[in-house]
Amino acid sequence: MCEVAVRHVLVGGVGFVGINLAAELKGSHEVVVVARRSSVKRRPGLSNDLSKMGVDMVVLDSITPEALSKLGGDVYYHIAGKISGSYREFEEAHVGLLRQVVQAASQASARVVYVSSTAVAAELRGVPRGSLVEEEDEHLNPKVFIHRTPYEVTKAEGERLLVSEGTRLGGKWSIVRPSLVFGPWGYEVQWKVTLWAAKRGLTLRFGSRNMVYSGDLARILAMAGSGAFDGKWVYANWPFDVDISDVGQTICRMLRKDCHAVSARWAIRLAAAVPSSPFKMMYRMLSSNYKYSSRYLSDFKFTPLEEAVSKFMEWASGSAHA
Repeated sequence: MCEVAVRHVLVGGVGFVGINLAAELKGSHEVVVVARRSSVKRRPGLSNDLSKMGVDMVVLDSITPEALSKLGGDVYYHIAGKISGSYREFEEAHVGLLRQVVQAASQASARVVYVSSTAVAAELRGVPRGSLVEEEDEHLNPKVFIHRTPYEVTKAEGERLLVSEGTRLGGKWSIVRPSLVFGPWGYEVQWKVTLWAAKRGLTLRFGSRNMVYSGDLARILAMAGSGAFDGKWVYANWPFDVDISDVGQTICRMLRKDCHAVSARWAIRLAAAVPSSPFKMMYRMLSSNYKYSSRYLSDFKFTPLEEAVSKFMEWASGSAHA
């Protein structure tokens, strides 16, 4: 007896998380990537790679519930995200677009997975620095969670919106909070700089403890899409402490270079003076020094750092975007 194919719709899929999730799902599911024309123009390399995977690319100037409903998704992933810009742009990406996704999914009795961030728990009242932070029983209780940057505020608003729509979705929703994502298709500036520095005998130390391999995040999101975490939110984070300098040192070993570690924390602190800057959010997370962990992933087999770096280097060696 043949299994019915599950149709996964990735809203905001032309990005680091989206392309890794598409690669994970493509083998056994129907995958549709929805993106605005501006995103495709901004990331032509990712768009080409997605097309080569054979996923259905739907480019829209305006993403509406009607347009999303026509795609016939069984699972809708909200992956779109902003890390800089005006408050209105943050709110539109993290809240407004999610509202469109929820409306479309509710009409089709489909599942919604919201990709949030550990940044929503960057500051917890009464929780000492360096503490282990797991899923909270009271979701984003304002007496506990303190949100300051536009990124944190709007990601938290998105989470609250999805929780409030839980009944409308028939309980078929979940929230995944990844930490700093590393791995193949890591075109973002921190990974370009890490690779560039390692080739010159340097590693940059930030003092962070939280990171997740992009392939592991994709598997966790696929689990969420199957309903494994319905009604829950999950921290997606390596169980061992990892700093960007650990990635750099591993690259150095692979390149057979003797690298010297240089602290970059001071640069983050200076850049954090701009409230809407992603560095403000990063500095707040470094200051709290929390370690994020999920109660629901105790049996999950995470990829070792060495293997993750090897996969990243394999991608980088053949990519003009690394």
